Amino acid sequence: MKPNTFFALASAIIFMAGATTHAATKNAGQIYNEDIKIVKVNDSNFESEILQSKKPVILEISSTSCPPCLIMIPTLIGIAKNYSDIKIASVGIDEPGIERIKASLPIQAFPTFFLIKDGKIVNKLVGAVKEEELLAALQYTPKKTVAKPAKKAENSPKNLVCKTPGQFNGLKNLVTISFVFGATEIENVDIVTDVFVPPEMSDRREQMIEHVRASGKGEVEPTMTGFRMHIDNDCRFMKAMDMKRTSTYGEMRAGLELQGFSCQ
Repeated sequence: MKPNTFFALASAIIFMAGATTHAATKNAGQIYNEDIKIVKVNDSNFESEILQSKKPVILEISSTSCPPCLIMIPTLIGIAKNYSDIKIASVGIDEPGIERIKASLPIQAFPTFFLIKDGKIVNKLVGAVKEEELLAALQYTPKKTVAKPAKKAENSPKNLVCKTPGQFNGLKNLVTISFVFGATEIENVDIVTDVFVPPEMSDRREQMIEHVRASGKGEVEPTMTGFRMHIDNDCRFMKAMDMKRTSTYGEMRAGLELQGFSCQ
């Protein structure tokens, strides 16, 4: 997905990239503790976390206008949990303090994955990819860690709704991500992006809408302030992305809140 397309302007869907930390979320009296072992990178820590890393690194470059970035959340969480000898790191292209990173890395689409060993790029992948493709591109045989099974808290909520405002190339938007959790996997994912088209760009609104419709990447309809894009389980785009669905309520909530989503 090229960052200068109308679809990139229209579909602001954010990738979770929490700094390595311990997060606790509360709901209905329950606490869900999850360790999100993903390092958030900017110019200030790029050298220490990436170039000087003793572990091989999967570095993901994400954008707030990137549906495949969202699709990759469970995959990256899974690698971080199951392979302790691999470092998972992320750069948010829309965030401040990454000017040197943007100037030095060949970034043309999102998500882009740089596979790095001993401070050198050994491979690059673009778009949503499977776990085995990332591991193969890293040219490294990891040691699988026996991760403790995620504990499902008593009376664990079935539904999760998270929201965040965003902006890309002058268009403000509000992203709402909804999940329905079953006993063993995520049963449904629903993504609504409300795009606010400023008056000075109103003459381009229909062109933007038609571009999204032609892409087949979800439904789109005009609103009073711009347009709304909707992607759900039955969307051809969502099915084609083959999203992993084994992440728990606590993992998804903690990760999204670390990135700035407000969840309920």
